[in-house]
Amino acid sequence: MNTDKAKGGLVLKIVLVVVGILLVLAGYFGITMYQEYQSTGAGTEETVTIDVEQGESTWDIAAKLKDKKLIDYEVVFYLKARNTGAAGKLRYGTFTFQKESGLTEILEVLTTGGAQKDAVMFTIPEGYTIELIAKKLEKEGICAEAELLEAVEKDYDYWFLEDIPEDENIRYRLQGFLYPETYAITEDMAAEDIVKVMLNQFDKLFTEDMKKQMDVLGKSVYEVVIEASIIERETMIDEEKVMVAGVIKNRMEIGMKLQMCPTALYPITEGLYTKTSVNYEDTQYDSRYNTYMYDGLPVGAICCPSISSIEAALHPAEHEYLYYHTDEEKNDGSHIFTKTYEEHLETQ
Repeated sequence: MNTDKAKGGLVLKIVLVVVGILLVLAGYFGITMYQEYQSTGAGTEETVTIDVEQGESTWDIAAKLKDKKLIDYEVVFYLKARNTGAAGKLRYGTFTFQKESGLTEILEVLTTGGAQKDAVMFTIPEGYTIELIAKKLEKEGICAEAELLEAVEKDYDYWFLEDIPEDENIRYRLQGFLYPETYAITEDMAAEDIVKVMLNQFDKLFTEDMKKQMDVLGKSVYEVVIEASIIERETMIDEEKVMVAGVIKNRMEIGMKLQMCPTALYPITEGLYTKTSVNYEDTQYDSRYNTYMYDGLPVGAICCPSISSIEAALHPAEHEYLYYHTDEEKNDGSHIFTKTYEEHLETQ
């Protein structure tokens, strides 16, 4: 008897059995996941209640539904929510579900119910700094300025905060990541909760395509946000943002100081931008934010930029311009771009 051949046959049988079991399991889970995706459910008299906090993600909600045994597969809930467009409509608040409702009914409840607590609306304008946000929230009676400034110093678990360097010259590590938007804040939310809501919005808007482009450019998200913050403070015209991004790119490629006015104004005004123009003395202000004094990017962001400025930082225009200044004739906030310093002076 050939022992090796017998052993080989046994191994083959074991492999076939294991493969067979895996195929059966894959088929079983595939069928049950499909059934849950399509489920409408009959519902029962027994009900289950969950609380969804403002700013929680689709995955967070899925985890709560599974914990209450309303769903079996978090990924199925996520896919159904995305594919039906419900993901962008999920609400916060207290929700009551019938057991065995099915995904269709669960999503219907989550997109039409909730929001049972009284909410206060507030808007963070594009280009605001953490310092300005804190003052605005206090002025509107939402939270004390000191509370927000204390909250932004805490640690938060987000992927885009991981590569921020430990540098004592950075005023606020979260500068640039509190996304400018209109928010609904409930009275029972602490300053830390408000910060999380704004960080969640940044996380939601910084897409996978943006991450890929960031990698193509060889930049970290921190560097992208710093550039975007400069762009945000340099021009209010969306169409010009890629042009300004191109100037930043061109200057950095030849080792030229960026010399962007807002980078000097940010430290001088302690983030409040109470000055709008820069004089020679301002350009000599010793701060790692001041790009008149130091090479490269500032040590940190100088405001919280809009998505259009982030997109511009990721897709700078290809041109040869190194200079620009406000077009005084048009007086509409637009700029004149020039290639040389001589042209820059001539067009002023």
